[in-house]
Amino acid sequence: MSQIKAILCFILVGVIMHSCIIPFEPQIDIKDINKYVISGQVSDNNDIQTILVSKASAIGDPHYIPVSGCSVTIYDNKYHSFIMDQSGDGKYTGQIDTKYMFPGASFKVSIVTPEGTKIESEFDTMVECPDIDKIYYDILDIPEDDPTVETQNMQFYVDINAQNYKSRYFKWDVIETHEYHSDYPRQWFYDGSVHQISPPDSSRMVCWLTEMNKNIYTLSTENLVENKYLKFPLHYVSNHSATLVYGYSVLIVQYALSEGAYSYWDNMRINSSDMGGLYEKQPLSITGNLHNLTDPSQEVLGFFTAALCRSQRMYYSNVSGMKIDYPGLCTPWRPEHGGFLEINPAEYPAFMMGDTATYYMVFLPDECVDCLSLGGSNIKPDFWPN
Repeated sequence: MSQIKAILCFILVGVIMHSCIIPFEPQIDIKDINKYVISGQVSDNNDIQTILVSKASAIGDPHYIPVSGCSVTIYDNKYHSFIMDQSGDGKYTGQIDTKYMFPGASFKVSIVTPEGTKIESEFDTMVECPDIDKIYYDILDIPEDDPTVETQNMQFYVDINAQNYKSRYFKWDVIETHEYHSDYPRQWFYDGSVHQISPPDSSRMVCWLTEMNKNIYTLSTENLVENKYLKFPLHYVSNHSATLVYGYSVLIVQYALSEGAYSYWDNMRINSSDMGGLYEKQPLSITGNLHNLTDPSQEVLGFFTAALCRSQRMYYSNVSGMKIDYPGLCTPWRPEHGGFLEINPAEYPAFMMGDTATYYMVFLPDECVDCLSLGGSNIKPDFWPN
């Protein structure tokens, strides 16, 4: 059971819904604990602009520490102001009409914390963004130590052709959605006594999970003869994951960055790649564009970005050449001598297989009968094919 719970915890880490802004959770030495961390951007890719305000946590106890009760305003270089409303712990959102977003437009964010600390970014300037030229993949066979195990990766690439653009600095976001199923409907459960759901509830057998890939993908064409690049590698999908079993969609968002924004995000990419992940090393050496105006000696972590973008969505099902090898996570177990007493009350309701005479298999954890337990939604996305 502990192994199953560990697998579930791994799956649920980093699930991101309804937003492309990732809470930035660097690990900080004791002397740096009180530093503010700001995540946010203005982009024509988002109907809702989002700013996250938090504080850095200690290395021994890394976690997201939201700062609520702030006054957050975004300004452009034409003296327009856009007030962000608090919509969650440390989360501030608001709308900015795309008429204000065009090449040459600049934006900055201003934050006043409940203690009166004023934090402000420098202006970041939008650059014209070319269309995504092409998205495609190769199927790569990866040798394993065990010759009986065959691992394949669906490796994605993007081509960019910006010959007619001044843009030289680019970043890509990868937002993945996959369909997944529970194995059985909900019919019998035990919570101290046995109950039957009639007719069986199959409403939680099909779900869709949307996650933003946390890897950072940046490219500069500044030193290339032509402002183009072929076969830039993005993410990959393994044939041992649930991603490709029932259907997979990927949204690639391409941003044209200012030189300052590119420098920041490319350094973040290097930092996270060297240490194995964005959140495994605290990047104090990476300078952002945010400043503590109340106490200039106190560094502020993060970067406020203003970027125009282009996006393209792809859908894949029954990928030719991919041998899907995913056993699933549903592992029913049969109570033995203790019967229902073997079920921890903290895990009620415990769903079961059986009939009116015999209940012979218990589903713990719930993903066998409830796809929502893995963090997805049972409402089919608008972009999903019929």
